[in-house]
Amino acid sequence: MINKQEIFQEYDVVIIGAGWAGLALARQLKRENGDLRIIQLEAETEYKAKIGEATVEITGHYFLKKLGLANYLYRHQLPKNALRFFFDNKEHSLPIEQMSEQGTVYIPPHPAFQLERATFESALTEMNREDDITILQGARMTGFELDHEDGHTVNFRYQDQAHQISGKWLVDASGRAGVITKKMKCRSRENIPRHSSAWGRFRGVKDFDSVGTKPWRDRASSRFLSTNHFTGHGYWIWFIPLKSGLTSIGIVCDKTKVENPPLKQADFIAKLKEHAAIADLIEDAEIEDFEAWGQLAYRGNTVVNRERWGATGFAAMFLDPLLSGGGDVIAMANDNLSKVILADLQNSDKEAAQTALDQAVPFANGVLKYYYQFLYAQLMNLYPVLDCARLCSPVMAYINATYFITNAWDYIEGNLADPQHFEKHCYLRRGHYALELLLQRQILESLEVLRSENRAFDRNDESFFETGGDLYKYYIYQMGQKGQDGYRIDFRVKLFSQCFAQVTGAKLGLANFGNRRMVQSALNLPTILKNPTFGREQLPALLTTMSENLTRELQQSTEHTVLVEITEASFEDEKVNVTVAGDTADAKQLKQLQRTANSIWMRQQEYIDQDSYVPEFLRYARQQPQDLMDPRYPVCLENTEMLEA
Repeated sequence: MINKQEIFQEYDVVIIGAGWAGLALARQLKRENGDLRIIQLEAETEYKAKIGEATVEITGHYFLKKLGLANYLYRHQLPKNALRFFFDNKEHSLPIEQMSEQGTVYIPPHPAFQLERATFESALTEMNREDDITILQGARMTGFELDHEDGHTVNFRYQDQAHQISGKWLVDASGRAGVITKKMKCRSRENIPRHSSAWGRFRGVKDFDSVGTKPWRDRASSRFLSTNHFTGHGYWIWFIPLKSGLTSIGIVCDKTKVENPPLKQADFIAKLKEHAAIADLIEDAEIEDFEAWGQLAYRGNTVVNRERWGATGFAAMFLDPLLSGGGDVIAMANDNLSKVILADLQNSDKEAAQTALDQAVPFANGVLKYYYQFLYAQLMNLYPVLDCARLCSPVMAYINATYFITNAWDYIEGNLADPQHFEKHCYLRRGHYALELLLQRQILESLEVLRSENRAFDRNDESFFETGGDLYKYYIYQMGQKGQDGYRIDFRVKLFSQCFAQVTGAKLGLANFGNRRMVQSALNLPTILKNPTFGREQLPALLTTMSENLTRELQQSTEHTVLVEITEASFEDEKVNVTVAGDTADAKQLKQLQRTANSIWMRQQEYIDQDSYVPEFLRYARQQPQDLMDPRYPVCLENTEMLEA
């Protein structure tokens, strides 16, 4: 098949690279316009294992709805059971069943997949060839000349022969090599996370669903199908199952916190075995291959260019694998590339086509820059607390839920490919982003308090199990419905307030702080915006407000004049102090009032029942500066910036 494909002189689209980003783009274009002439030049002669195996729900929707791959994926790849985190003690000596855990019980309703990249890309190649897309493996580009009016020229060598072709559109999908984006100086390493990674595929890793005790195994189904994370100070380790029976294992290190991150195979395996549970899982395993990158992240300023070239996949940009968001970036890049390319090729009026292209390019690039920056902010909220179950679990649950209520919903609804909707809601995105930076300050301060009080690991060995699924159960089946913007804003604000309260409760060391109805009614969005690093100095005022609120509520159930006092001790003993004016109540009545007041105090509520503060959020969002999400501004706040703010 490779040798028999005819090479033409002119193409509508020339794609450099045939990894899954480029293969998916070609398939997407061809499904929209079967008459397009597309060629892909792939330097390698065979597909090999690569990182980027774990996907999440935007990518799953893209695969199934945009590319029509449901039959293939469910037959030949593995479904993904979401993200799962295991929290170890400081010495990393716990067996897996004694670790605290954050993850799903069952596979979520919106699909995602664990991809064995070599077999996936090989299958896509065959599908594309069947759709009359020319794919030349072993074709190495030797040069290119851009000419957006008469067609770009591409020179390459294939089977020991030199070839020259032209294409109306040229797309760089060559991965980190970035054969076009690098030459065009479209990449930057300013304001990015300084993370390294090393990984390999292992044969003979023990089954997550067979180790541990039976009560532990019975808590969840298909742990092995999750992207499993083990965490340490400034690093995390992934376990990803592959259809072949191999397991992808890798480590990502924050180089500002981890000295000498492992970049050699022996150091990598030694680092894995520092964790007792991991050492047990890989006790009889053998490593099949190994690779390491000293620096992961880089920015890209071009997905689509007015000169009729673009980039997708690693050739365009890369951030970090922690939230498995790389596939989402590809889906958004390909959606906007295909939309622009198809519209441009269908317009026979050169001047009108160029005008339309000039109007479309800023939006297409803006969507990806926004997503990169927002994902970066959430990563920086998560990385500092990876090894602290008390903070990481609520923050991770919040990130999952906000992913569904905002970006995943917008993608499924088509809002991230709609310039009018995107522009209309730009102030909302700035507002949400500002809340992420505000939350970051509280997370960092809370972590410092927990460390100073030797509480950073106090929940890591409790063997608790939290899913976070209660945060998104109210809307998970409605995702993508139109006309729900106000509904989603309300939920998004409540999710933020809930997470802030839980982080604050950890900071203060007060039991069940964030879930109490009395706390949620007092530590609301207006209070948070006034006190973004809420701590012990602000606690007395909060206790006073809660006492007044509980007093009013109790007063409604009695004719006596009552006064309720909530103290710090109330969080531990679940009791509040009740007094009655004068001698108007006997002992029995006092006892009943005390019982009622304690009952009110102990009540917890889900975030959905919080008071709504949408108008307050909208005002806050409109106050944020236009350039708040400018890539030049730091996302991760330094301590001095945090304290000054």
